[in-house]
Amino acid sequence: MLQAKKSERTHQQFLNSARTLFLEKGFDNTSIEDIVTMAGYSIGAFYRHYKSKSDILIELWNEFLQDYIQESIDGAMKTTTLEESIDYLLLRNKEYYEHPLFKCYYNASVTRMITSSKNDIPNNAGSFNDMLVMLLEREYPSVDHDRLRTYASTIHAIINAYASGSILNQNLYFDEVTTREILLDLAHKAGIE
Repeated sequence: MLQAKKSERTHQQFLNSARTLFLEKGFDNTSIEDIVTMAGYSIGAFYRHYKSKSDILIELWNEFLQDYIQESIDGAMKTTTLEESIDYLLLRNKEYYEHPLFKCYYNASVTRMITSSKNDIPNNAGSFNDMLVMLLEREYPSVDHDRLRTYASTIHAIINAYASGSILNQNLYFDEVTTREILLDLAHKAGIE
């Protein structure tokens, strides 16, 4: 039992050190040696916990993403109107793309490699989409579930494109007022059969 606690503490110190260094120096400019030095352990100890520097970034990213989406779901479920929900989710998604850990993850030179390993990344988009379905079902309890799921997926795609458009240098343009109007129109049309 003592060994398990010690191992978990070591693991957590690696995570904390990597998070600090990745945010300060960036992923590419942080070495495994930097992480182990800050954590106060050996390189061998690092490799008992992680196969690579990319693995620790993936773990940090997954932890962040799960927490962020759960906070977004909790906040959205506290809203009382569809308008409040849309406004809240637009704000949260914009904050997500501006978060320092998102920028670190996105800018990492290994992003293509990391994101191609889908087995390591939980399906958080599904959780977000499920939350949108719940919000629509709360507003329109008698509407067909598949219809609401389709509208939820469309709303989700627009929210993501709105929030990521300028940050990811996509050739997309969304002004806030028009985007909000479109999302509210979609949300209201979801209830019309």
